[in-house]
Amino acid sequence: MHFNQRLGLPILTFVNLVFSEVLLDNKINETPAFLGNFLIEDSCQFQLCGSSYSREWGGEPPLAGSCSGDCSLLAITLNSNRFHKEFLWSSCARMCGNKFPADRNPEYKNRFLCMESCYSAYSLVSPHHNIARYCMKAACNPTQTEQNSFQIDCFERCTEHVSSTLPESTWKVWAQSLASTCSNQTKQQDILYSRLKCADGAVWEYISQVETKAEEKHASLCLDTLCNSQVKCGVSCLNHIHNLHKKQREEWSKCSLSMECSKKSDWHARQQCADACLLHMEQEREREREMRLRSESQTQLKLQYSSPGWIPCLQISLFTASLSILVFV
Repeated sequence: MHFNQRLGLPILTFVNLVFSEVLLDNKINETPAFLGNFLIEDSCQFQLCGSSYSREWGGEPPLAGSCSGDCSLLAITLNSNRFHKEFLWSSCARMCGNKFPADRNPEYKNRFLCMESCYSAYSLVSPHHNIARYCMKAACNPTQTEQNSFQIDCFERCTEHVSSTLPESTWKVWAQSLASTCSNQTKQQDILYSRLKCADGAVWEYISQVETKAEEKHASLCLDTLCNSQVKCGVSCLNHIHNLHKKQREEWSKCSLSMECSKKSDWHARQQCADACLLHMEQEREREREMRLRSESQTQLKLQYSSPGWIPCLQISLFTASLSILVFV
């Protein structure tokens, strides 16, 4: 551990870093090579290291700084649960080995970095194992992907799409659609895009018709116009509309399509613009109502003062007032 590189850190952060390294060192020292897993060792030897390092596999424990030793360390560092060891490691090793073949790229650094990137992609949807499995097997089926593309890149695009554009509560519906009807989508040039959008469409149909029971015009406005087909944004939009009184919803929709609000590309900015527009309309309506009431009141007074019976009443009032003054005197 290189303490001198961290002298500029706050003391608590420094202590935590050192403590973390001690725990990691203890874990590495106490854990058998390759986690005692023959599948992990096999993928290290043939997919991540390759024939250039075959001499390192002869029954001796892997040495630090060698490909076998670094691969064992990588496995111990990355794998923390059963899914990691039984599915993710071998799948990532296969995809990374295909992108950086050991026979053409003897240096193993890129394959190891690819492994870390693969695990990071899974962490976006963890612990939803089916999302990872369906992204690899259905969305990114290696026999159906585009030429000159790699399954690992497709997998990373898939998990990023799920984590950034879909509410987590809809992931199960999305995965089921992807693994069934949407896995055969090949209509567009970008096969992955067509499959992701197919599953997105199934999720949106479920949300708009089953969960929120939204009106079709509001569902179309949110997803197609305001949210650029992003389901997570569309859900926020529908929820916002449903939180308004029914009389306000149509006006809010018109506001969201106004010239001023249409300039806002971000959903939150457009929502705020439409909210401000709706508030302004309500304030204007209230101001006009008060002006109308004031005008009607003034009109009634004028009519009352101009009526024929008003003058005698005024004379009687004046006569009564004069008598009161004389009596007082």
